[in-house]
Amino acid sequence: MTEPTLQARAPGFQLLGWLLGLLAVFIGVGVGYLVYLDGVHGQLLQIRLMGGYPPFVNDLPFVFTGFACVLALALAGLLAWVYLSGEWDRPALGLMVFSLFADAVPGLFQFSLLLIGLLILERWLRRGDLRFPLTPLVFPIAWILLSYTTTLVLAEKIGNVLPNMGFRMTYIAMVPLFPMIIRTRRHLDIFFHFMILAAVLSTTTGIAQMILSYITGQPVTFTTAEYNRIDTPWGPATRCTGLMLHPNHQSNALSAVAVLLLFFATKPFGQISREKRILYLSAFVYLGIGVLITWSRSGWLALGACSMLIPLIRWPKYALIYLIGLGTIGFIGIESGLARQVYDAVKDFNASSADFRWHIDHIAYQSFMRDPILGRGVGQMLHFFNPYHLEVHNTYLQALSEMGLFGMVGLLGMVGLLAARMLERLLHTKHFEDRDWVIGLAIAAGITTIQNLFAMFLWVKFLWAITALMETAVMVSKRHAHLEEGESEPAAQLFFLRPPAPVTHGH
Repeated sequence: MTEPTLQARAPGFQLLGWLLGLLAVFIGVGVGYLVYLDGVHGQLLQIRLMGGYPPFVNDLPFVFTGFACVLALALAGLLAWVYLSGEWDRPALGLMVFSLFADAVPGLFQFSLLLIGLLILERWLRRGDLRFPLTPLVFPIAWILLSYTTTLVLAEKIGNVLPNMGFRMTYIAMVPLFPMIIRTRRHLDIFFHFMILAAVLSTTTGIAQMILSYITGQPVTFTTAEYNRIDTPWGPATRCTGLMLHPNHQSNALSAVAVLLLFFATKPFGQISREKRILYLSAFVYLGIGVLITWSRSGWLALGACSMLIPLIRWPKYALIYLIGLGTIGFIGIESGLARQVYDAVKDFNASSADFRWHIDHIAYQSFMRDPILGRGVGQMLHFFNPYHLEVHNTYLQALSEMGLFGMVGLLGMVGLLAARMLERLLHTKHFEDRDWVIGLAIAAGITTIQNLFAMFLWVKFLWAITALMETAVMVSKRHAHLEEGESEPAAQLFFLRPPAPVTHGH
């Protein structure tokens, strides 16, 4: 005899229903009261927060209520996504990837990190078996963290050091976390697709900022006045930052995804479908537009240089013809004077900006010569005879002056170890996907390597995300190599982003 499909509910369920109803009433009354306060005091609060003449919302009632409704709809969409996907895994990872392209949303990365941490804890408690793949990078990272802690001794006031240190530790946490949750090629593809979506959203936001700035006659971005415009020979232009807070950060993130798209789009026939190739090439062009409207010269240089490197890697047989073609174009540009005109025009963008950067670099060198072992401490260059009160606009000098030779040992050790592991995979892997991931991420890292000469990216979370992805690609390749040799992977190792269960049909 079969068991009944409906069972009587326990009396506690009725009490729970009454409590939920009462909670809904309290929430409704609270929301109504907040709407009332917005109607009475909202315009005064607008003036305090956004000035007397904010664009688009000047004298518009219930702005904060409308903003809260948008957030509520976003939350409802997230919950719907969770319901459709069946688990929190994809939404949690999607939020983390989105946060890499959305510095304008405060605390989003930390929230997504907490969410993933709770998922890991829940599955560890439920299963009692959690495999944690220990990456060798934890040793140089521990050295880097030890170097960072010396700032607590060197800084005059540690009140500002501790919060920044806490946030930056969460960024570094991606390096051991990613190999733990991203364990297969399918996982890498999921992560990359999230990156494409987030980059496209940020680019679309940047294009909207460009249009709105043109309509209103003033910059409409999420960044401050010192970064939201640039002087060009054709007049001031808005530096569209998309969902980021700095144009260099926007150009860096978009360029990294763009070169990955171009590299994967140029796979040989048979390794990628025609539809996906067209999609990737279209997305590459679209993200290129997003980089262009940031007016980030370092971003332009990095994207151009790394993109031109891809044909040499994909079609080495035609490398000589390609180089001759580039040389011919360069020769014509130099002889015609066009290259000089373009260089002078780009060089003169915010000419004063380039001038003070050279002075800051010199100050960083002087700081290193005074404290060569431990450095001045992270973030302490602002207090070393720095009349500009700005950070060093060179990541390498930034690390050298703030962390000294002691910190550079950890950073160079991490880079050297990661490079050696990627080279080992490149030489020994037999699968084209593993090779493409290693080479593609190395090219994406080249974007940051170039921009590091002109910006301070050491404690930007996207740099640590790329570092974590490169190590993850190495570990995924090693894991698949063992599986292809006949070893089986314990099911407990795939506790995150598990494949869908096979559908069984009853008789």
